[in-house]
Amino acid sequence: MPKDNIIETAAKSGVQVIKFGDPANDWHDYGDMPGDRTPGNPIGQHASVWKSADDRVTVGLWRRDADFGDLLGTGQCFDFVIEGDVTVTDQHGATHVANSGDLLIYNEKDEGSWEQPGPIRKIFIHVRD
Repeated sequence: MPKDNIIETAAKSGVQVIKFGDPANDWHDYGDMPGDRTPGNPIGQHASVWKSADDRVTVGLWRRDADFGDLLGTGQCFDFVIEGDVTVTDQHGATHVANSGDLLIYNEKDEGSWEQPGPIRKIFIHVRD
């Protein structure tokens, strides 16, 4: 019978599975952010899980309790909401609601507010010029 080489093939291909709850994730506190307006300023946490060789693209995980503050980003931002919901009100007063399973796209030049009534978990991709 041929040897099962699934592990070897996966290792050679560079395929990875990143699990949100993996204790090996390198979480960093992300508090005292400019524009935060939440009493007590709850600490968020992020874990970068992949960076491009030129440092222009970062993929990571994000988690935080309820929060309200300015919309902040670095470069072009793609936030895939895994759990929770957020309402972004842009500089023109239009509201954009992203719930679990939604993708929120914005740019560091976009102005507005970020309102999250409860905990959120998301995957982010930041692309810098």
